[in-house]
Amino acid sequence: MTGIGVSVHYLTGEARGLRVVESKTSPLRVHAAQWKDFTALMGAGLPPVAGVYLLTRPAPSGAPFLGVRPGEASDVRRRLQEHALDPKKADYSDVYVLSTVDDRMGKSDVRYLEARLHELVIESQSSQLEVDRIPSPAALNGPERDSLESWLAHGRLLLYAAGCRALDPGGLPLSLCAGQDQDDGTIAIGSTVVPDGDDEFELTYCGIWARGFEHSRGFVIRAGSDIRRRESAALLSPMSTRRRWLAERGILGEIPGVIDRWRLLADVSLPSSLIAAKTVCGAHVSNRGIWRRVAARSRLLVGP
Repeated sequence: MTGIGVSVHYLTGEARGLRVVESKTSPLRVHAAQWKDFTALMGAGLPPVAGVYLLTRPAPSGAPFLGVRPGEASDVRRRLQEHALDPKKADYSDVYVLSTVDDRMGKSDVRYLEARLHELVIESQSSQLEVDRIPSPAALNGPERDSLESWLAHGRLLLYAAGCRALDPGGLPLSLCAGQDQDDGTIAIGSTVVPDGDDEFELTYCGIWARGFEHSRGFVIRAGSDIRRRESAALLSPMSTRRRWLAERGILGEIPGVIDRWRLLADVSLPSSLIAAKTVCGAHVSNRGIWRRVAARSRLLVGP
């Protein structure tokens, strides 16, 4: 992706006041404001169109990360008006709305983008999702996904310019301009990290055998784990890219007599247990219960 020119309009003259971010080379637009200024945001012309949004707030515990609630709606204006009446959402600090300037988004578009926003919040490692479940994206063909991934890349730039740090806290992501054969640092082969504790986890999905452990920067899938060959229609594009990246580097080995899975030939470190599960399963799975703690008596023993 090449760079785009971004314009930030400060409607109240304040950096955290009402602002609109757009680009002449993108059909997208971001409306942003402090959540307490919700009424003013409505008055500033937030349109009743399909779009996605992020509600953010500092972590209640004072930890150095953001609490984030992504969402989508066929009419974002109406949906946010509903949220404004919910006392459980009263302590959010900021709201960011991503939509198109010409109302070209459909329901399947915003469902896909919402699912991807959940993925990006998880990958950021400095934000925490404040939702009960991870949504599944609408089923799209290849060209449709490619178009929406391009929009998402533009959207991340616009959101960052609007002051949103829920997706890219430390700066604009390298992956927006890196070539497809380059790695953005979110995956490591033959990782030398060690577990944070004694816990080891086993995958619970369709009889696939895989084990791994948590560490300070994510989750390691252990060498010897199964990797399912087939990918479900709901698997998001970045997950497919990670799996191809491993295959191209010879990390996925054949299993004699087995045609539905590969064998992982080296430890692989990924940003989270959820991304690790999707990489193993080739499916858009929920994080709830997908990795189960292994009893000490069942763990692998490493000999001298």
